[in-house]
Amino acid sequence: MISPVSLMRYAAVALLLVLVQLNLGVVAVDEVTPDLLVIFAVYIALREGQFAGEIAGFIIGLLFDFISSDIMGTNALSKMIAAFVAGYFFNEQLTTHEAIGTFRFLGIVALAALVHNVIYYFFYVQPTDLSFWSFFGRAGVASALYTTVIAVFVMLVAARKKTWSEI
Repeated sequence: MISPVSLMRYAAVALLLVLVQLNLGVVAVDEVTPDLLVIFAVYIALREGQFAGEIAGFIIGLLFDFISSDIMGTNALSKMIAAFVAGYFFNEQLTTHEAIGTFRFLGIVALAALVHNVIYYFFYVQPTDLSFWSFFGRAGVASALYTTVIAVFVMLVAARKKTWSEI
């Protein structure tokens, strides 16, 4: 069970990340931006469990759908399924350092970002004349890679916290 204090922290961070995600155009590389919300949904799934991650991914995605001009529900569905996939790697016996502060976290983020992008871009290219696989190969894989690179910073902060607590 998530404590009310943790729930409030997650909500505040989610709102902040949604606002940051809307303004990531300045760090775009060939119009590809990292998905900070997927990283956060994976973080919650690895800290709190699969069910909590699914709920968080859905709410974060729905919030982003409301604020952005995307097709309603695509982010909610894709982030929920990405958190569901990440939740398979949840282990109660792992500390935060072991779950988030290792390279294991990067692999899970990469997998979740790929799953997210397959689902999201499937709905994104349906009403257009674009080929799904060529578009996904160009934008989906690049976005998943960029998201994983940004997740390195989350991993490093979590790894560093273990050394801070030893002092």
